[in-house]
Amino acid sequence: MFGLYIIAVVGVIFFPISIPSNWPANLSLTETLNNLNRTNLSPLYFLSITHHPFSLKWLLVDFGLNAILTIPFGFGLGYFLKPKWFKLLLWALLTGLTLEGTQLAVILVIGTLYHTVDINDVILNGTGVILGYGIYLFFSLAIRKFKINKQALDGRKHD
Repeated sequence: MFGLYIIAVVGVIFFPISIPSNWPANLSLTETLNNLNRTNLSPLYFLSITHHPFSLKWLLVDFGLNAILTIPFGFGLGYFLKPKWFKLLLWALLTGLTLEGTQLAVILVIGTLYHTVDINDVILNGTGVILGYGIYLFFSLAIRKFKINKQALDGRKHD
């Protein structure tokens, strides 16, 4: 199931990739610099890189979808690895950096902008990982309490 989730994330983030008809002739220093200039490295600043008019609805949808994308990954980390908080923060940061870094690499290799590379997405993907891990902790605690209560009730029935 977790593997299918990873495949779905790759599909959502990286496809479709539109390869220019003049590739690789389109790869030039000017085009590379233009693509790098479109990369947002300013946290919580997004007005210069988007073609959407600013609205609270757009902001919540864009931010929400980036966080929701990685919540299952954080849940899976809890289920499979159970990392301590420092390692969880490292996983969260690396997840966002990997997703956005790979998008940047694809942009530079094909020489066309197909997604905007944004530090905000790194932050939000990391936030999603942490939220997913928190959801895992909540459910594992609830299940543990349920089992303890069930055992206590079963023990009383036998008395």
